[in-house]
Amino acid sequence: MTVSETPDLVAGRYRLDRHLGQGSFAETYLAEDTTLSRPVAIKILRSQFANDERYALRFEREARAAAAVRHVNIVDVFDYGQDGATLFLVMEWVDGPNLKEFMRGQGQLTPEDATRMMRDVLQGLQAIHEAGIVHRDVKPQNVLVDPNGTGKISDFGIARGARDSGLTDTGMALGTAAYMAPEQARAGDVVPESDLYAAGVILFEMLTGRLPFPGENPLQVMYQHVNEQPPDPRELNPSIPNGLALVIMKAMAKEPEDRFSTASEMLAAIEQPPSSEEATRIMAAAAASQTRVMPGQTAANQGGGRRPPPRRPRRKPNKSPRWPIFLVAGMLILFAIIGIWYLATRESVVPDDPTPTPIVTVTVEPTETPEPTATPVPDATATPVPTPEPTPTPTATPEPTPEPTPSPEPTPTLEPDPEPTPTPDPEEDSGVGTEMQSLAFNAMVLGSPSSSFQGTDFEGSFQPENWNELPDQSTFLYSQLTDFSTGEATFVSETNAGGIFVGIEVTALTGGPEEELPIEIWINDDMVYRGTSPFDTDSTNTIRWWYRENSAIQSGENTVQIMNMAEQGGVGEFPWLLIEEVTVHYR
Repeated sequence: MTVSETPDLVAGRYRLDRHLGQGSFAETYLAEDTTLSRPVAIKILRSQFANDERYALRFEREARAAAAVRHVNIVDVFDYGQDGATLFLVMEWVDGPNLKEFMRGQGQLTPEDATRMMRDVLQGLQAIHEAGIVHRDVKPQNVLVDPNGTGKISDFGIARGARDSGLTDTGMALGTAAYMAPEQARAGDVVPESDLYAAGVILFEMLTGRLPFPGENPLQVMYQHVNEQPPDPRELNPSIPNGLALVIMKAMAKEPEDRFSTASEMLAAIEQPPSSEEATRIMAAAAASQTRVMPGQTAANQGGGRRPPPRRPRRKPNKSPRWPIFLVAGMLILFAIIGIWYLATRESVVPDDPTPTPIVTVTVEPTETPEPTATPVPDATATPVPTPEPTPTPTATPEPTPEPTPSPEPTPTLEPDPEPTPTPDPEEDSGVGTEMQSLAFNAMVLGSPSSSFQGTDFEGSFQPENWNELPDQSTFLYSQLTDFSTGEATFVSETNAGGIFVGIEVTALTGGPEEELPIEIWINDDMVYRGTSPFDTDSTNTIRWWYRENSAIQSGENTVQIMNMAEQGGVGEFPWLLIEEVTVHYR
């Protein structure tokens, strides 16, 4: 909903005075409650989402979550309702900056000021958690500072309780990357300790004036939250007390069970920190026992440390991940290149030694004289003995001879054999799509339009009469010798301009003996993937590809094709491909 489309008077009561800001799904205004003659903030769901039941339920959930908690450190909710096609949420008007703006004006906060503000945040979080709600988007922008300097938590847009889990897309990493707990970045279960992790990031930022994990894009930042240890805040601000630094490091532990269990516990640690000497001892012991997993290493190479993020099982050992950064340059925007590269390093094959061993090419330097008599020959005692002059002795002056002679050549300078130029293998995996892990993929497609298909939506495939133990609505693709080798599904773009960024998720199963099954996947005229089927042979699994092409998704009708390219086999015979579900995202 644009400003011009917004009614001046909502529900016959709230007069909109000025536009304050906007988020992904809603606009916020300063308004006048004409009944009670007081200023309020009113959030209005954009019209394109108001008719979508899923977004409407999520908006209602925000209202109920915020209204369920009354606390001095939480922005009050006064009203919620619908006026015609307008869904609105009326909140307390806080006449002041958010904490992010407050920090920009202050720079590094003193330990006293940071502690006072964090007290407000943690007291608000304790009330939220006691109500059975996880906020999931704790960040300075969602902490408003009133004229008295009191911090108030706002924006319950993606908060949820245990009974609301169905309203959140499975596997989606919602939140803000800079303050996102590792389990949230992995799209795992989000718990109250996830909010406390974000509080630790805010405390770090208030005391140092910067984020613990800066980055050029959200994927890079999320990767660091999952894999990197935050820097010691005292290295950035030596005035930070050791006890306060210890609170930050504990709040930002990688595993939820290693953090504070409640906001009250974290607040108590801030207000009564251990002595400087005790904090130094604890942090030194923690540092000595901690293993830092760097990019390119796996937990298997470490003597302990954190659990690595879960990895997708593969049917057989795969070739080294092919992240063609140089090919992608110019095709993907910068943040995607860097993010994909960071995530790809986790899949790379690495040596057991955590220190990379350089590949050394040994080359014997040419001597100043070309005469072969200068070449030493080792004997049994390893004492160099002058080599007797060969007969005939080659001349020192290189003159052309009319015919080659059998004379022994002088000892040549050893040079490495040239690497053979690789010949492209027509069977190599190819296509415009780059295979991605679920974390990166979910971050890339978040909020994008999508179209989903069950296997039976693919025309030209073989559809069984009943599925028995097969996934419901799945379908088969057989070899090129059959009439069921290609499945095609169509969808209409939800955007007038189509899309140039495309992600496709395919859930499927490879059927057959150990020989490889060649497949192809196309979207319109773009070959997304050609190569050996990456799908497992024992159960269905999901593979994701992402690519950028001009006019990849057209305005209007688009097609998705999946092909079994095997040249042998009949209907009901190996090798086959079973398709369970396909989803296409675009923007």
